[in-house]
Amino acid sequence: MRSIPTDLLRTFVTIIDVRGYTRAGERLGRTQPTISSQIRRLQDLLGVQLFSRDIKEAGGVYLTEEGEIVATYARRMLLLNDEMMLRISRRDTRGKLRLGIPSDYADHFMPKLMAGLTFEQAGFTFEVVCDLSYVLLKGLREGQFDIVVAMTADGPAESAFMTWREPLTWVGSSPEAALDDPLRIVSFPEGCVYRRSMLGALQREGRNFDLVYSSPSQSCIESAIANGFGVSVLAKRVLSDKVCQIGLDKSLPRLEDAVVGIYVSDRARSATQSFAARFADMFVSHNAED
Repeated sequence: MRSIPTDLLRTFVTIIDVRGYTRAGERLGRTQPTISSQIRRLQDLLGVQLFSRDIKEAGGVYLTEEGEIVATYARRMLLLNDEMMLRISRRDTRGKLRLGIPSDYADHFMPKLMAGLTFEQAGFTFEVVCDLSYVLLKGLREGQFDIVVAMTADGPAESAFMTWREPLTWVGSSPEAALDDPLRIVSFPEGCVYRRSMLGALQREGRNFDLVYSSPSQSCIESAIANGFGVSVLAKRVLSDKVCQIGLDKSLPRLEDAVVGIYVSDRARSATQSFAARFADMFVSHNAED
């Protein structure tokens, strides 16, 4: 099957609309010989004669029966082409926002944050990736993201757009969850701030523990905890109703707060930076509410 270039179809339709080669050239910014050459090429590709007479003569243009058929399809094809290009250009104008966020934060905050977007803000095309914070920060440095929400253990990473402290807590299947010796630990994979804080606290107190379950999935972690497979550490404000904070009277080590930050790529456009500011405002308001 032959493919017909849309520029040839546009020239053909323009000739019909303005009734002549010369006027079509003026509208399209091309010379009359170029217009003639395009029509010859279109007729060669189609294998038909499009005009029934010399269209350079006075009196306008006259289409053959085949020309009428081609004109009908050409207008439909150009309409789809122009509609596609307009839609794509509008998406480029609005911008694609690549957001990296930990899975627990995505589950807890994204529904609220997206519901709070104005129509203008919702005009962004979103690509959301959930992963461990250190992976997201690495991706930001490598240009994979425009905005990253990430948790760190020893203060914010470099060039944070906004930060806040996030209290951590021990969680189990109930407030009175059994604390075996060694302590059965459910955890995210190596590199997770929750895991680092939890194991560091246990090691400082010389507490025996076994890592009995590890998963990158927030829902899998919560299911393991809820079914009594072990205990873990999570941020207080992102706990679901599947798990419970373990009572403060239990003999578990104290946990240091984590630091959560919003980070913006230094290559981000002004529209992305403006969205990051609104994004930060929404986090602040939800922090206050929670």
